[in-house]
Amino acid sequence: MRSIFRQFPLLLALLFIPLLSIAGGSGDIVSQTFEGVTVSNPGQPASLNGEFPPGTPWSLEVAWIYSNGPLNSTVNQASYRLITMTLTLRGTSGDWISGALMEKASFSLFQGSGFHEVQFTSGSQPSDHSNPTIGTFSVDSINLTLADQTSTAIPALTPTPQSAFDLADFSPSVSLSFLKVYIDGFASTIVGGLGTNPTGDPDLAVREKGGSILQPGSAVRFRAASLGSRSQKKVLLVGNNGLGNLGNLAAKLTGPAKRDFSVSFKGATTLAPGQSKSLEIEFEPRRSGKRSATLKLNSNDPDSPVFLVKLKGRGKGR
Repeated sequence: MRSIFRQFPLLLALLFIPLLSIAGGSGDIVSQTFEGVTVSNPGQPASLNGEFPPGTPWSLEVAWIYSNGPLNSTVNQASYRLITMTLTLRGTSGDWISGALMEKASFSLFQGSGFHEVQFTSGSQPSDHSNPTIGTFSVDSINLTLADQTSTAIPALTPTPQSAFDLADFSPSVSLSFLKVYIDGFASTIVGGLGTNPTGDPDLAVREKGGSILQPGSAVRFRAASLGSRSQKKVLLVGNNGLGNLGNLAAKLTGPAKRDFSVSFKGATTLAPGQSKSLEIEFEPRRSGKRSATLKLNSNDPDSPVFLVKLKGRGKGR
């Protein structure tokens, strides 16, 4: 689903630096700086790869007035106005600095299903930036996302956070935490890494061909078949939706009727980001009645090192 990203081992640790908290005429201000480096993006124009090669340092400074209330708030999201959002990219020909206009920059707190997220964003067009170009390319938007998949980092959406964020509960090395600088309206990006993981996290994704993505523990059902004859073949697409290589791929059948099912999972045991391969399953019942087994998919996905799929069929007696 993502284009292929091959991250380099130059990723720096995410630096979390609360700069100041002062009281002023316009209210209490909190400022914070994030730092990291760019990573490889094969889809990026060659001129940008030359100016900002993998390992290019960057910093993003943000500030807000914590006495101000949210711009809007729902049961799972609250958005606040930033008074400063400045990105510095240290290119080969010098520093490139872009500041988002005060009335455009904002940040949002999300309480999603299974994760929490902080997202700092600029406006979504070049006119929203104080320096709208990198060479001949326009800067469409800047987005820094910090993800917490434990759902503990944001206890409440309001009131406005009154200090620099405590990042202890965030995981800057997961693929959901990332800096993106969109250089046009067509999703062409300069991509910045966060965290200490030099390759990013892989993300195993499984779906039935022609169907939707399967969740761990989902069931794949086969038509009933006579004993000794095969039902229809099922094809699963096993892919990598993460930012690191998905390796150690292997498939195994377990369960009471594992001999009633057969699996073909040939080819590479490692998938680069964005790649996928087919897994074929056939059902040939040996006994009548309900037949069930479990497909175990092993990989180096840190969130789902063992992905289970239930296989269900029925044998018809002669």
